[in-house]
Amino acid sequence: MPTAEQVRALYRGLDILEFLGTEGPSSLHQIHLGTRLPKSSLRRLLATLVERRFVRVGLTDGMYRSNIATLQAVNPRDSVLIGRLVEVARPHMLELTQNARWPVNLHFFVNGRMRVIETTHGRSPFAHAAGGDIEVDVNIFVAASGLAYLACLKESEVLDIVKLVQDDEMASAERYGITPKMLKTMLDQVRNSGYGMRKAPQLRKLDRRAIAVAVHSGQRPVGALAIIWPKKLMDEDEFAALHLEKLQRAAAAISTQLASPARASTRARSSGAIRP
Repeated sequence: MPTAEQVRALYRGLDILEFLGTEGPSSLHQIHLGTRLPKSSLRRLLATLVERRFVRVGLTDGMYRSNIATLQAVNPRDSVLIGRLVEVARPHMLELTQNARWPVNLHFFVNGRMRVIETTHGRSPFAHAAGGDIEVDVNIFVAASGLAYLACLKESEVLDIVKLVQDDEMASAERYGITPKMLKTMLDQVRNSGYGMRKAPQLRKLDRRAIAVAVHSGQRPVGALAIIWPKKLMDEDEFAALHLEKLQRAAAAISTQLASPARASTRARSSGAIRP
């Protein structure tokens, strides 16, 4: 029979999960303020929750995030899928950054946008001063990750996304003057080259380039993996000649493991590869 101390620890763990489900990414101090639990207790509880993979810690920002859906979760389905995707992708992202040396971002498709959900920015020797933010949404029609994702869809599905965000000033294709005909040409280029790249509208605003490859769960794309480097260093064709094969291998490995979650989880647990 559980002791009073074990029951109290369980309730405190649930308090943490409920807080993260409601508030989203949080620091130790924010969880402390929100749950009123002592930081010493929080550290022990969070270490256990991370070890059991109910919670993850961002590779770069060190923020805690829930891997499970609670009644308080804003979007339970996405919470679970994002948790699985990050868990599977992390070791491949770290290996890719180790081999290519450049930061790698993991993107997830959410409501007509691409959201950065993990990054190795802080683990790259060539990390740029900017670009390490996560939980950031980017325009799907000009981001390398977005074009890589859209290129895996049927034309009717692409047009559905265009319509979904057409009234959103920040997320629409019209913001960058991209017509359905132009978008079709852009996606054909992605299919021919094997990767998506940032388009001119974003390059004028940013001093970084990126190439991206889609990540799948079963037969459906769920996001994309992107490598980032300084705009002035080299163009996309030169960079792809050096690193595209590594990027494609990483994306394919992530997709394969997503299709076999039990096997992926067992492998990861035995190796300890994804433990933050």
